[in-house]
Amino acid sequence: MDNGTTLDETLIRENLRKARNSRGLTQSKVAESLDISLTAYQKIESGKTRIINPHFTKCADTFGVSLSELVLGYEPVKDARQTLNDMEESYGAKMIVQEKGYLQEIRERDQEIERLKEAIQDKDRIIYNQELLIKHLTGESF
Repeated sequence: MDNGTTLDETLIRENLRKARNSRGLTQSKVAESLDISLTAYQKIESGKTRIINPHFTKCADTFGVSLSELVLGYEPVKDARQTLNDMEESYGAKMIVQEKGYLQEIRERDQEIERLKEAIQDKDRIIYNQELLIKHLTGESF
């Protein structure tokens, strides 16, 4: 690979070291699982020897990680999935807040509608009573 696409061997070595340490494994245990000597594994972690492809797979299996995680230091698909899950959770929480706000607004508007209906009924009674009064004063029959 070229044009900046070569694997960063320093990063890979650091990822190996982190993965081994996070699982509480010794260099001896890892070397044993790879069927290589302790010295050979130490040279891999120190950068004196390049790790070869079959060892990548065995290391990933030993550490319980994917090759991507071992090489990159993270799992792209898992991280993307987690990001989506976080976004979905955040969006869901915002939607709940927004929905509660809308429901409160609807309740307030329903109350206003009821108040206006009562006001209309009051005005209708006033108009009816005034019509009765006018009819009485003009001598019209009820």
